[in-house]
Formats: sequence, structure tokens, C-alpha cells
Amino acid sequence: MKLIIAPTMLVLAAGLSLAACNKSPADKAADVSRAETENAADKVDANAAMVEKKGEAMGGATENAAEAQSDTMHNQADAIKDAGEKKADAIEEGKTGMSTSTDTTAKTTTTTKK
Repeated sequence: MKLIIAPTMLVLAAGLSLAACNKSPADKAADVSRAETENAADKVDANAAMVEKKGEAMGGATENAAEAQSDTMHNQADAIKDAGEKKADAIEEGKTGMSTSTDTTAKTTTTTKK
């Protein structure tokens, strides 16, 4: 039985590798977009867990406030994931460009009157 499984696994692995190589540019861009947003969401979740842990160590009202803040941060992480998935889906469907960079800086312009 082991003799049959090993060649089958090799054929399956080769097939998956070939499928990965044949991805369209849009699929590759969508994968990058998903990975970037998952990474960003994971960072927010990790920060939320840290806030909650620190709050638990303090106890009392601080713990309650930290838990509320942590819940908000987890909701933000979920929103990041959802937005990333929508963007990736739009890229795959050709509804948006394949840019994968995310602008995280706020740009403001100041004008002065003379």
C-alpha cells in the first residue's frame, strides 16, 4: 500500500506545482493582495491581544476598558480582511487594477491665502 501512496503523492505535488505556475497575473496579484491584508489584520489582532493581556494584568476598570478596546481592534482586523478579500475578488474578476500596494499615509494639502 505504501508503494502506491508515494507515487500518487508525487504526481499530486507535481500537479499542484504546475497549477501554481500557470496562474494568471490577475490571480497572482489577488494572492498578493490577500496575503498583504491578512498580514496587516494579523498585526492588528496581535496588538489587540497584547492590549487585552495588559488590561487583564491591571484588573478592574482598566481590564474592562482594555477588553472593549481589544474587541474594537479585532473588529478592525476583520474589516481589513473583508476589504482585502473584496479587493482580491475584484482583481480576479478584472473589475479593478492589479496594484497590490496599500497607501497607509494620510495626505493633506495646506493652502495659504495672500
